[in-house]
Amino acid sequence: MPRACKVTFNNETFHANCGELLLDSALMSGVEMPHDCRSGACGACKVRLVEGKVFGGTEPTGDTIYACQARVVSDLTLEAEPTPDPTSVIARVADMVRLASDVVGVTLELQRPFPYLPGQYCKLQFRGFPARCYSPTYPLEGAPDDLRLHFHIRRLPEGTVSSALGDKIRVGHRVRLSGPFGHAFHRPNHHGRIVIVASGTGFAPMWSVAVGAITERPQRELVFIVASRKLQSFYMDGALCRLALFPNVTIIPVVSEPQNVSSALRSGRPTDYLPDLSPSDLVYTAGAPAMTEAVARIAGAAGARCYTDPFVSNPGEDDHAGLIARVVGWFDSSPRRTAQELHAA
Repeated sequence: MPRACKVTFNNETFHANCGELLLDSALMSGVEMPHDCRSGACGACKVRLVEGKVFGGTEPTGDTIYACQARVVSDLTLEAEPTPDPTSVIARVADMVRLASDVVGVTLELQRPFPYLPGQYCKLQFRGFPARCYSPTYPLEGAPDDLRLHFHIRRLPEGTVSSALGDKIRVGHRVRLSGPFGHAFHRPNHHGRIVIVASGTGFAPMWSVAVGAITERPQRELVFIVASRKLQSFYMDGALCRLALFPNVTIIPVVSEPQNVSSALRSGRPTDYLPDLSPSDLVYTAGAPAMTEAVARIAGAAGARCYTDPFVSNPGEDDHAGLIARVVGWFDSSPRRTAQELHAA
């Protein structure tokens, strides 16, 4: 007979057979463990391994595992951070705006508030279309509204959903939201430096994390690396300029293609401009999987905690990633604002 292992998850105990998938054994025992895709892509089932060993499903940082991929091989003690309970809400498209040649800003009007933590994502199902994962983000201009959510969606010519934006999907279109999901959300009460790395429309969740961090502590040290493949895909200059007004914020814009518009725009990969990390740093990253994996490896080697949101595409469908943010080099041209002013701007 298979050997039974004792698993303690958030002070709730159940038994699993050695070799079973952790998530399956939890659900079969009636223990509600957060999950979504079951393929190791979404990160909804990430838990912290406090004690014990698993086979597979581990991250480079070592103490975080994917419950849907990890197999039980010993007694385990696990913890998951508290997050809003998943729910569903009906919404309608309230506005669509072209942010860049390949990025559409979509604003949804909700029937009731949709609780989520900065950096989490949700599933959107536009009526008549398959569900896709997108990250709600802090508005680029103006104050947030509990009954409105903002999304940045990369428009792909062959995308089943994104190519319909502005055509079959217009203002007034009905949408169902479900979630929230995701592990790369803002953790308050961190007293060290925060380093944020975004590529593509990974800017959307990372912008929310940045605003949450600076609103919590306006004097905190924060490094925000924002990457894009092409210059014309930068659209976040106004938002980033507002953030750069805070005294200890450093913004590093990176573009892959050669350009001579501004010396403030760096060339290369975002990992080329990571500062030297230490165990006191907290790192967040979202965007292309190769980029988030590289950042996680570098952070793990330095002993820094790292939370990743890799944007994995559906085969032949829309990509949860895209191109991002525009920023130019004159960040010190305006008087500095307080966190409250940023929140209300």
